[in-house]
Amino acid sequence: MTPDCNNPKHGEFNSTDRLSDLPDFIIHQIISYLRKEEAFRTSILSKRWNQIFATNSILDFYHYYNNKFTTEMIPRVLEYIDTRMQKFSKENLRMTKFKLALPANDLLLACKVDEWLEIALRNQVAEITLGGPTNYKLPHILFRAKLLKHLDCDNVEIPYYEAVDLVSLEYLNLRDVVLEERMLFHIISSCPNLKELVLKFCPGFKNLVIPRHSKLEDLYIEGHVPEDGGKVILETSSLRSFQYNTQGVNPWPIISNRGLLRNLRHLSVFGLSITGEDLAKLVPELTSLEKLKFIGCDMLSSIKISHTQLKHICLDHCDNLLNIVIDAPNLNKFKFDGDTEPSLSITIRSQANCNIHIHTYAWYFDTDGFIKLKKLLKGLNCCDVLKILFLRGSSKVS
Repeated sequence: MTPDCNNPKHGEFNSTDRLSDLPDFIIHQIISYLRKEEAFRTSILSKRWNQIFATNSILDFYHYYNNKFTTEMIPRVLEYIDTRMQKFSKENLRMTKFKLALPANDLLLACKVDEWLEIALRNQVAEITLGGPTNYKLPHILFRAKLLKHLDCDNVEIPYYEAVDLVSLEYLNLRDVVLEERMLFHIISSCPNLKELVLKFCPGFKNLVIPRHSKLEDLYIEGHVPEDGGKVILETSSLRSFQYNTQGVNPWPIISNRGLLRNLRHLSVFGLSITGEDLAKLVPELTSLEKLKFIGCDMLSSIKISHTQLKHICLDHCDNLLNIVIDAPNLNKFKFDGDTEPSLSITIRSQANCNIHIHTYAWYFDTDGFIKLKKLLKGLNCCDVLKILFLRGSSKVS
């Protein structure tokens, strides 16, 4: 019997386009997992798919900000963005994400960006990513957006606004953003649901104060924040993760109360001016700490850590480190990466599965180097996996 090619029971090809039969909102969800270029290609499949692409709730214009666009092309790009935004405005279409970056800066463009942001907020946008032209000032309406959950800004200015009402905001990322320290304090204090705060190379702070907050869990600070001589002052006890990349200019932050960091589980610092004595005072206060990472902290010459909750310790290019003593019964991972072979003593539980990675860089490894290595290994109480990597120039010798 000849198989029926139209009957899927016979395992033959069925040409029915079941994907196109799905409701628009489900197809929008599927498209959201595609890359921007792939999502754009769906618009040429048919008139319906073109309409689906045009009404997709994710409006991503961030990729238009690159060096490939000539001055002559910019007006066409802006016209395309404006056409899509006006469609959402006229048809009152829901918008979940609005991402925008622009290659120019003038008064007319700033007014147009203000208009687009107003449309996005009016259409219930939950996430905004904005890489604006230099000196573009974020409008006041953006800080009264009660439905906004995610705000990511790069290379813009934030004036001081008295009224801030970002009651739903959970994530705030500011990179190269100019704002007063009182405005940042005001924003944090006015976002009761803020969970993650990222500050990268934001100039102008004499002191950076993180006020009391009930839900702020992740804090990342990078660059000269605050300016030389300024201080980072932590007043919140809700932090679970604190990453502090100071570019080697700042001391450890001021903690207004010794118990404020009792909930901290992950501490990562880069280039911090902290000594072994400072560390000895700090670690006992971090009673919930599980992961500790120090990178490029050259003032550390000796480390002595005793902690029952620590599971992961990483020491990366702390070039003056000569002596390491660790008593951490629950430690399961230790990594050392540097140019020297310090004296190392690690005490863990005998039944623990601890991975120890030691990466050392040397142009040659002589008898003295092996003596140091033997002393280092002798200080290890127990480990499940020990990996030692000698990097000689560009080659690896194990």
